[in-house]
Amino acid sequence: MKKQNGFTLIECLVALFIVAVVLASASRAIGLIISDVHDSFVREVATWVAENEYNQYLLDQKYPDLGIVKKQLSSAGVDFNVTETVLQTPNPYFRRLEITISEKSTPDHMIYKTVNFIAQY
Repeated sequence: MKKQNGFTLIECLVALFIVAVVLASASRAIGLIISDVHDSFVREVATWVAENEYNQYLLDQKYPDLGIVKKQLSSAGVDFNVTETVLQTPNPYFRRLEITISEKSTPDHMIYKTVNFIAQY
Protein backbone atom coordinates (compact mmCIF):
# COMPACT_ATOMS: atom_id res chain seq x y z
CA MET A 1 0.00 0.00 0.00
CA LYS A 2 1.21 3.42 -0.96
CA LYS A 3 1.73 6.12 1.72
CA GLN A 4 -0.56 9.12 1.20
CA ASN A 5 0.81 12.66 1.30
CA GLY A 6 -1.26 15.69 2.44
CA PHE A 7 -4.20 16.18 4.75
CA THR A 8 -7.58 14.56 4.87
CA LEU A 9 -10.74 16.56 4.39
CA ILE A 10 -11.60 16.25 8.11
CA GLU A 11 -8.22 17.67 9.14
CA CYS A 12 -8.65 20.63 6.78
CA LEU A 13 -12.16 21.34 8.13
CA VAL A 14 -10.94 21.22 11.73
CA ALA A 15 -8.08 23.60 10.94
CA LEU A 16 -10.47 25.93 9.11
CA PHE A 17 -12.85 25.86 12.09
CA ILE A 18 -10.03 26.77 14.50
CA VAL A 19 -8.94 29.68 12.30
CA ALA A 20 -12.54 30.91 12.06
CA VAL A 21 -12.96 30.86 15.85
CA VAL A 22 -9.69 32.74 16.38
CA LEU A 23 -10.59 35.40 13.80
CA ALA A 24 -14.08 35.83 15.22
CA SER A 25 -12.76 36.36 18.75
CA ALA A 26 -10.07 38.74 17.48
CA SER A 27 -12.61 40.85 15.60
CA ARG A 28 -14.82 41.01 18.70
CA ALA A 29 -11.86 42.16 20.80
CA ILE A 30 -10.94 44.83 18.25
CA GLY A 31 -14.55 46.04 18.21
CA LEU A 32 -14.56 46.39 22.00
CA ILE A 33 -11.28 48.31 21.94
CA ILE A 34 -12.64 50.73 19.34
CA SER A 35 -15.79 51.22 21.41
CA ASP A 36 -13.73 51.88 24.56
CA VAL A 37 -11.61 54.46 22.76
CA HIS A 38 -14.72 56.29 21.56
CA ASP A 39 -16.27 56.23 25.05
CA SER A 40 -13.06 57.58 26.58
CA PHE A 41 -12.97 60.37 24.00
CA VAL A 42 -16.59 61.35 24.71
CA ARG A 43 -15.96 61.35 28.48
CA GLU A 44 -12.90 63.54 28.05
CA VAL A 45 -14.76 66.04 25.86
CA ALA A 46 -17.64 66.07 28.39
CA THR A 47 -15.10 66.95 31.08
CA TRP A 48 -13.88 69.89 28.98
CA VAL A 49 -17.45 71.10 28.42
CA ALA A 50 -18.23 71.00 32.16
CA GLU A 51 -15.01 72.81 33.04
CA ASN A 52 -15.71 75.44 30.39
CA GLU A 53 -19.19 76.05 31.80
CA TYR A 54 -17.85 76.44 35.34
CA ASN A 55 -15.04 78.73 34.19
CA GLN A 56 -17.58 80.87 32.33
CA TYR A 57 -19.33 81.55 35.65
CA LEU A 58 -16.01 82.59 37.15
CA LEU A 59 -15.14 84.84 34.20
CA ASP A 60 -18.54 86.55 34.21
CA GLN A 61 -18.08 87.29 37.93
CA LYS A 62 -21.83 87.10 38.43
CA TYR A 63 -23.42 85.46 41.43
CA PRO A 64 -25.69 82.85 39.78
CA ASP A 65 -29.42 82.78 40.40
CA LEU A 66 -30.98 79.70 41.97
CA GLY A 67 -32.54 77.26 39.53
CA ILE A 68 -31.90 74.90 36.65
CA VAL A 69 -30.53 75.85 33.24
CA LYS A 70 -30.54 73.35 30.38
CA LYS A 71 -28.37 73.83 27.31
CA GLN A 72 -27.35 71.92 24.22
CA LEU A 73 -23.69 72.34 23.35
CA SER A 74 -21.39 70.81 20.79
CA SER A 75 -17.67 70.28 21.20
CA ALA A 76 -15.18 68.23 19.17
CA GLY A 77 -17.98 66.95 16.97
CA VAL A 78 -20.02 65.57 19.88
CA ASP A 79 -23.43 66.99 20.83
CA PHE A 80 -24.16 67.26 24.55
CA ASN A 81 -27.07 68.07 26.84
CA VAL A 82 -25.83 70.22 29.72
CA THR A 83 -27.84 70.74 32.92
CA GLU A 84 -26.64 73.38 35.37
CA THR A 85 -28.33 73.34 38.78
CA VAL A 86 -27.65 76.20 41.18
CA LEU A 87 -28.56 75.43 44.80
CA GLN A 88 -28.51 77.40 48.04
CA THR A 89 -25.93 76.51 50.69
CA PRO A 90 -26.10 77.14 54.45
CA ASN A 91 -23.75 80.09 53.90
CA PRO A 92 -25.64 82.79 51.96
CA TYR A 93 -22.41 83.96 50.30
CA PHE A 94 -21.89 80.65 48.49
CA ARG A 95 -23.92 78.80 45.88
CA ARG A 96 -23.58 75.17 44.88
CA LEU A 97 -23.28 74.61 41.13
CA GLU A 98 -23.92 71.10 39.80
CA ILE A 99 -23.11 70.54 36.13
CA THR A 100 -24.22 67.28 34.52
CA ILE A 101 -23.35 66.28 30.98
CA SER A 102 -25.05 63.66 28.83
CA GLU A 103 -24.71 62.86 25.17
CA LYS A 104 -27.56 64.18 23.05
CA SER A 105 -28.17 60.73 21.53
CA THR A 106 -28.54 59.15 25.01
CA PRO A 107 -29.96 61.88 27.29
CA ASP A 108 -30.72 59.50 30.18
CA HIS A 109 -27.09 58.35 30.46
CA MET A 110 -25.07 60.87 32.48
CA ILE A 111 -21.47 60.94 31.26
CA TYR A 112 -20.01 63.44 33.67
CA LYS A 113 -21.11 65.35 36.78
CA THR A 114 -19.23 67.97 38.73
CA VAL A 115 -20.12 69.92 41.85
CA ASN A 116 -18.56 73.36 42.38
CA PHE A 117 -19.08 76.28 44.70
CA ILE A 118 -19.21 79.93 43.69
CA ALA A 119 -18.61 82.75 46.16
CA GLN A 120 -20.47 86.05 46.03
CA TYR A 121 -17.42 88.22 46.81
